[in-house]
Amino acid sequence: KPIITYILIALNVLIFLYMMIGDNYSKMIEVFAVYKPYIVQRGQIYRLLTGAFLHANIFHLLFNCYALYVIGSQTESFMGKTKYLFIYLFSAISGSLLSITLNQAGVSIGASGAIFGLMGSLLYFGYRVCLGNVITSQIIPLIVLNLIVGFASGGQIDNFAHIGGLIGGILFTMALGVKYKSSRSEMINGWLISLIFITFLVLISFGIIV
Repeated sequence: KPIITYILIALNVLIFLYMMIGDNYSKMIEVFAVYKPYIVQRGQIYRLLTGAFLHANIFHLLFNCYALYVIGSQTESFMGKTKYLFIYLFSAISGSLLSITLNQAGVSIGASGAIFGLMGSLLYFGYRVCLGNVITSQIIPLIVLNLIVGFASGGQIDNFAHIGGLIGGILFTMALGVKYKSSRSEMINGWLISLIFITFLVLISFGIIV
């Protein structure tokens, strides 16, 4: 059973229900949403992860929870529970980092960056186990369609978080490796590239390099 997926869905739902009580919504957004000025200037690094557990409305929540159930269940089955959880969290953070790097002053919330990371994980998994037909007929069209919807939203959807999560999911799955398929050198390369990717985003978003 995809226990980790169920737990992640439950967390998202419980947090959303709490946000709907009184004026908790505005307070939660103020304290936990991905917002560059507070992350960079006030050092509230935790927002890079906590923003992935907040949702704007019931439709936002239901869409992401359904996507998490479908995509997360498969990824958890293929990668195993521990690797799956780390991929999810890493993708959420990498999505948030690319968001604050390119989306300078906007507020970003939602699990979609992490979910795109799971799609990236499935893409890498399919590549390592030679599921060429599945990649070209299912995974890639799903990723492309969702990115097109994001770009067509007129800024309502944070596609930078999606792209960051997607890249993070691919790289961290490469780092953690696919059982019986990944070599040690591939995994080492995955760790190095993941570290370089995250470091590069941090240096740019925090203004250390321009």
